[in-house]
Amino acid sequence: MKALTLPRPETIVYEEVCDPELVYPTDAIIRVRATAICGSDLHLYHGRTGTLSVPMPIGHEYVGVVEATGTSVRKFQVGARVTGSFFSSCGNCWACARGLFTQCEALQLFGFGPRLGNLAGTQAERVRIPYADVTLIAVPDDVSDEAGLTVGDIASTAYFAVDRACIRPGDVVAVVGLGPVGLLAVELAYIFGAAQVLALDLVPDRLTQARQRGAVPIVANENAEHIVRDVTRGRGADAVIEAVGSADSLALAIRVARGFATISSAGVFTEGKIPVAMARAFAKDLTLRAGMCNVPAVASAVMSLVQKGRLHPERLFTHHLTLSDGERAYQLFSERKALKVLLRTASS
Repeated sequence: MKALTLPRPETIVYEEVCDPELVYPTDAIIRVRATAICGSDLHLYHGRTGTLSVPMPIGHEYVGVVEATGTSVRKFQVGARVTGSFFSSCGNCWACARGLFTQCEALQLFGFGPRLGNLAGTQAERVRIPYADVTLIAVPDDVSDEAGLTVGDIASTAYFAVDRACIRPGDVVAVVGLGPVGLLAVELAYIFGAAQVLALDLVPDRLTQARQRGAVPIVANENAEHIVRDVTRGRGADAVIEAVGSADSLALAIRVARGFATISSAGVFTEGKIPVAMARAFAKDLTLRAGMCNVPAVASAVMSLVQKGRLHPERLFTHHLTLSDGERAYQLFSERKALKVLLRTASS
């Protein structure tokens, strides 16, 4: 089969790799219809999260059709249209039994190499899915490939972050970082009851996208804190979604939050240590929540919002290319010339 591999940083190769096979009774094989590039893929692309075994496919977002199942798979039949979590979890260990799937004893991430489980990624024509009954998510017939694909990662990640921000009806919510997750967080903050969403970023086009979703766009520069305070009559934001994963974005989140606010971080932090303004956070009595999205716990709610037309992740896709265009797609995404790229496989 064909797949995208990353033999060295910033070098994408579209090449022939071995087809996946069922290894365990709980596995499924998915024929991928479409895949996408996630912001966290760029950490790998730029060499910030180690290297992959070549020729190992990269990526972790996908939508496709079940092609084969192991003897223990019960929830999904051959031919079912599915997406899936960006990680696999067993469903049986102490953590999984309590719904804490990101803490699974057998946790593995797709397409991130040996440090994170060494599973082959989904930017390929086929992929093996461990623990299919837990990992896979059914895609209803009336949900598009583009929308369904996002439920396995970015849409659920945004939902998870917003849900944990403790938003109350009438709150003013700030979203720091307007990539795909941040823009979905804007939509979801309103769904969760926000009266106003303040959207902070440095990229003009992304600020425009946020305005189109009903947010107040604010340039994330040295004046951002003052603007947020002006809008909120001196208080600051009632809740803050941090959707970048950098020292600067977390610092800005702390600055724009009001006292006793919750900062919910969805950004992927790759640095082992970052400076945190703890004195200011302490003085404000802030709550900081950060962590990887618990996809199996929230995917059903997210898919329901998509199916009902309340959440519109399909609007994020600015470029529709083929898997063979992978090198160009990564360049566009890395240079912020694309907001979200869909890659169709030849079999779709």
